[in-house]
Parts: sequence; structure tokens; C-alpha cells
Amino acid sequence: MIEHTLETVTRRLDRLEGENRWLKGLTLMLLLAVAAMGLMGQTAPHRPLRALEAEEFLLRDSRGQVRATLGTTQNPSATVLQIHSETGKPRTRLIVAGDGTSSLEFMDSGDRVRVLLGVRDNGSPRLWLGNDAGKIIWRAP
Repeated sequence: MIEHTLETVTRRLDRLEGENRWLKGLTLMLLLAVAAMGLMGQTAPHRPLRALEAEEFLLRDSRGQVRATLGTTQNPSATVLQIHSETGKPRTRLIVAGDGTSSLEFMDSGDRVRVLLGVRDNGSPRLWLGNDAGKIIWRAP
């Protein structure tokens, strides 16, 4: 009877040791996998960009509405910064043309320039006011 019990205990102990080895191996594999994932997730320290390049930049509000654009035009060549109202209509425009002329324009809700302040390519200033029909009603010089 004692031999039978000793044999049963030995078998059970062997099985328990085998399961223990298997669990130790599994734990080691999981630990190595977690460590590998942690190391793979490492990146270089974040550095600010020195340059950001595009043909056009759009600034959108939280609803996705375009509120400002910065870009270039093809014909004639110019650089334009345009600021839009909440409804998406352009209201202010800063333009530097290819010939060197620059202007700051304020538009009404109908996209008509109402005030223009600028400098021609020869350096002479210009200022004019427009009416609601888009006609110049005052200018200097």
C-alpha cells in the first residue's frame, strides 16, 4: 500500500514539475515579448521641423470650415494669404505679386474689394476705396 501511494505521489510530482517548467518557459517568453514590444516602440527624441513645405496650406476650424489659406497662384505668379469669415467667404487678402507689387485687401461678403492698401513695384503707394458694386469711389494717389 505504501509503495502504491509512493508511486502515485512520484507520478503526480513528476507531472507537477513538468507543468511548472512549462509555465516558467511561457512566462519567460511573454516577458521577452513584452520587452521586445517596448524596445520596438522606442523612437528618436522629437525634434521640431526646420521646414514644412507645400504648395498650399489650409487652416480649418473645429467644424472643418476653411478659415485661412496660404499659397501661390499660377497666372500671374503671386503669393496669397487669404483669411475667411465664419461662413467661408474670403474677407482679407494679402498679396505679393510676381512683379513685386504688394497689397492688403479687405472684401465685403460679396467678395468685392472695398479697401485696398498697396505698394507698386516701383515703390509708390496706392490706396483706394470701393463701393458695393465693386467700383472705385476714391483713390490716392
